[in-house]
Amino acid sequence: MKTPENTTTNHSNIFTITLNDINTSNALLPAVLYSKMETFVKEKITEHIDIVYPIPQLLKLQILKNAYLEDELILNSKITQLNDFELHVSVIVSLNNNSKNNVICKAIFKFPLKKHISKAS
Repeated sequence: MKTPENTTTNHSNIFTITLNDINTSNALLPAVLYSKMETFVKEKITEHIDIVYPIPQLLKLQILKNAYLEDELILNSKITQLNDFELHVSVIVSLNNNSKNNVICKAIFKFPLKKHISKAS
């Protein structure tokens, strides 16, 4: 069921880290980062709501480095897998600059397919 068009859906979003998003060291709180990623992926999956349940399950999370107050972050998503049971969406969070070493975090979320869930019931 995996086809080239299933793996080319890309989306992005930008947010700036504010005082509400940081700890005492001015670093982005992990819970805030996760919340931003989860909300972002839920919004992006709405175009596939007819085939998937909109409740993401985190499969993999890699926090590579910290982001700090007033950093501008870009969230990019891409559908990486679609099979008979689930849809996988990759999210990459990076600093909004031209540096090659700007990736803050990588995650993979999965969404169960409605067709598969209804067959199991």
